[in-house]
Amino acid sequence: MSIASEQLAAPVLSAAHAVYEIIDRFTVAQQGEGSATRRLDVWAPLIPDAPDQQVLDIAVVAPSPWQVTREVEFGNQLLYGHYDASAGGLLEFEVRYLVERMTPRQNRATLGAQARALATPALFTRSLDAERHVDVSDETRQLARQIADGETSPLEQARRYYDYVTGTMEYDASKQSWLGSTQHALTCSVGNCNDIHALFVSLCRSSGIPARFVLGQALEPSEDGEPCDLCGYHCWAQFFVAGLGWLPADASCAVKYDTHGLFGALETNHIAWSVGRDLLLAPPQRGERNLFLAGPYAEADGQPHRVERTVNFTQVE
Repeated sequence: MSIASEQLAAPVLSAAHAVYEIIDRFTVAQQGEGSATRRLDVWAPLIPDAPDQQVLDIAVVAPSPWQVTREVEFGNQLLYGHYDASAGGLLEFEVRYLVERMTPRQNRATLGAQARALATPALFTRSLDAERHVDVSDETRQLARQIADGETSPLEQARRYYDYVTGTMEYDASKQSWLGSTQHALTCSVGNCNDIHALFVSLCRSSGIPARFVLGQALEPSEDGEPCDLCGYHCWAQFFVAGLGWLPADASCAVKYDTHGLFGALETNHIAWSVGRDLLLAPPQRGERNLFLAGPYAEADGQPHRVERTVNFTQVE
């Protein structure tokens, strides 16, 4: 199953607490005897603990040798294995999680009196600079100044950027850039969650507000309680305001479902898998940086290699 498409679930704002059992299964084919390929490397993001997300249990079944690594720029935790590609057959992986999602009682984006100016921008360079297809340019700086219209509070600036994005963008996955592109968003005013948040992140960064992507899924339990299969991914953004910390913003669900309250808060069904784009994995991949990491990635002698993946979940609380 490809994870190139995007998956979004209907909003689940009423629940303040949910627990999900998630099973991530994926396979990678070894080349077999006679193949010129010798080395096979596999990386997969592991669901992390986060302020409103806690991994209650995790179990890994994977071919040896494997280890848990952590990339240094965003701190994403990875399952990594390297194998003899000439052995043939399938490498089979399974990671089982029990994950709790909580919705905080108070949206920190309402605490404007606590917001302060960023004292040391150098600490946030990775979340202030441009990335592939995520622009920080004269064009985006000028647009950010126009939207801010003299506002100096970073929290209120970010709110204006969020309102601008949700007011000008249309959600249509069939018209996405497939890259998460600021230019696509500016030119076409339509796209998927990656395009929508590329514009939001660009505007924040262009005014000196650290911002970054979060890749994950939005889980929509079945009515009969049976396990549900997932495909694709969902992404949202985080922006940093001194005095408040990292705050979430989901402009995509706001656009697609006309859902309110997603500036500074998320729906309870959002599960994060990784943070950031243009990722250098651990150990480093031989190919180019991963544009984003919503699921497993493999290389055969340094070339991208196909991964077959199935993810299903059950809401247990």
